[in-house]
Amino acid sequence: MRNSLAVLVTAAAVASGLALAAPAQAAPTPVAAAASAPIQAAAVPPRNDSLNEPIYWVHGIMRENPPSANCAGTWNAAIGRYRALGARGPQHTVAYYTKDRSCNTRIGNFGNRAGNLDDIGKALAWDIYNRYTRRNISVDAVGHSMGGLIIRAAITGVQKKLRGWPPRLYVEDVVTFSTPHTGAGFARLCGGQCVDMRPGSAFLKWLSKNPQSTQGTDWTLLGAGDDDLVSWQSAVSNNPKAAGGMSAGHKVVFISKQGLEHGVIHKKTSGAYKSRYWNFYQNRWIVQNRGASPVVVARNASFFWRLW
Repeated sequence: MRNSLAVLVTAAAVASGLALAAPAQAAPTPVAAAASAPIQAAAVPPRNDSLNEPIYWVHGIMRENPPSANCAGTWNAAIGRYRALGARGPQHTVAYYTKDRSCNTRIGNFGNRAGNLDDIGKALAWDIYNRYTRRNISVDAVGHSMGGLIIRAAITGVQKKLRGWPPRLYVEDVVTFSTPHTGAGFARLCGGQCVDMRPGSAFLKWLSKNPQSTQGTDWTLLGAGDDDLVSWQSAVSNNPKAAGGMSAGHKVVFISKQGLEHGVIHKKTSGAYKSRYWNFYQNRWIVQNRGASPVVVARNASFFWRLW
């Protein structure tokens, strides 16, 4: 990946702390947006190598009842590392469960795990549209576990031009950590949103196999051999013909026996890890024995819009 997945910046400003960016003013609902003065669509924002865009951070499923995610505990380490390596845009930690806490961007109040993932995806799409796309600003997105499917759903609904979804969306880069793109076995043991994550589900079949926002989207999929909830094969869509299989520009698999379990892969911000990676422009797997940590790999993926 250009000079490998090792840290691609040699000097970076030290992060000023892990405090999240102040949330933007609450985004209007789709009805309110339609009633407000229309904003004319300008030229599609150019794609470039930078970390200046706003970034949406979307957590995964929470299995307690009622479900509640702590966005600070989930994302502060990664956001701090991103900032230390040059991220300058607003950081939106997304709340969608009613009981979610320490998040700065609420897109809905799904009180339990019964909400369909396409409905949560639609809510995310409208938030991105109302805050940024309608003002011709592009964003990046990062998802952990089910959060990656929510991002995929947001882009899919707009790409398919479904009724009730935003007219367009500008999402330049997406990174997913251990997302069950082709499903996960554990989902057979629970109901609600787990149904959408079961291998072969109607939801996975509905998702676009080449999810692209209106300006185009560069996808990077991360998985780990140590993950006992989502296999690396599902996390990087190793079988694109399976339900939920997708095309992605970049795939990274962290080799087993490095402690990268499902609940920690998105929090590992430093150290050297053995991994193998695949890029669309190389079309072969390459092994590196001392690659970057998962969060630094994600940061590099968010920075580069096409070629690593």
